[in-house]
Amino acid sequence: MVDQALFEQVMGLDESARRELRDAIEDSLDDGYVAPEIAAIIDRRIDEADADPDGSMALGDFEREVRARRSA
Repeated sequence: MVDQALFEQVMGLDESARRELRDAIEDSLDDGYVAPEIAAIIDRRIDEADADPDGSMALGDFEREVRARRSA
């Protein structure tokens, strides 16, 4: 059972802080399990990236390209 005083403190936090706390708690509980279907997708994407290392771009370059297209 959760300590009531602690629960009330948590509920007194703003939404952003509660989300941050939730994420920290979830991270602390992570057992590292990845579903086989997700692991297969990750492996495939890693293989694709390794096969064509020039086929991607840095995030900053992508953002500049998107902004340029929007302003054109």
